Amino acid sequence: MRLAFAMAEHGDPQAQATLADVATRSLERRALGETDGDGILSDPARRAALVRTGLLNGPIDAALDRLTGVVARVLDAPVALVSLVDADKQVFAGCIGLPEPWATDRQTPLSHSFCQHAVTSREPLIVADARKDPRVKDNLAIRDLDVIAYAGIPLIDRQGQALGSLCVIDHRPRRWTDAEVELLNDLATTVVDELESRSA
Repeated sequence: MRLAFAMAEHGDPQAQATLADVATRSLERRALGETDGDGILSDPARRAALVRTGLLNGPIDAALDRLTGVVARVLDAPVALVSLVDADKQVFAGCIGLPEPWATDRQTPLSHSFCQHAVTSREPLIVADARKDPRVKDNLAIRDLDVIAYAGIPLIDRQGQALGSLCVIDHRPRRWTDAEVELLNDLATTVVDELESRSA
C-alpha cells in the first residue's frame, strides 16, 4: 500500500484508481456497518499469534519462498502465496509469481485479499472464475493482480488460530480438482509447521 501511495503521487493512473476504489469501499463498508468477519480478523489472540511468527514486518523468508515455488510447480499454477492476514492487510510471507509492484511490496490491503475469506470461514476457498463468483467478484485483485482462479487453504495453528492461507492462483478460469485441493491441504500442513517453528 505504501508503494501504491508513492506511485499515485507520481501520477500513476492505475495506482490512483486503486486508491480511489479502496477509499470508496472503506466508506461503503462503514456506512453499511460491516465488520471484518464479525471481528475475527481483529481478534487480539489471533493477532498475537500472527505477531509471534515474526513475519508480519520481518525480512523475506527464503524457506517460505522456496516452499511456494514447490507449491506452484506441483499444482502447475503461475502464482503461489503464503498469505498472513492481519486486521487491515495481508502480508506475503512466501510468494512466487506475483506481478510488480506487489512482488516487491509483499503485501496488499484487504480490498485485494481473497485469503481473508479462508481465514474468516476457516474453510478452503475454491474459486473457478472470480469474475463470476459472488463472494469475490468485486475484489480489486481481479483487476490489479489478474486473479481469476483461486484455491486457498486456511493456515490454522495448534491453538486453533487461523493465521492466513496457502493459496494458488491462475490467470484464467480453472476448475480445481479434488486431488489438487487435497494436495494443497497437505502442503498447508507443512506451512503451518514452518510458521509454528518460528513462534516457538
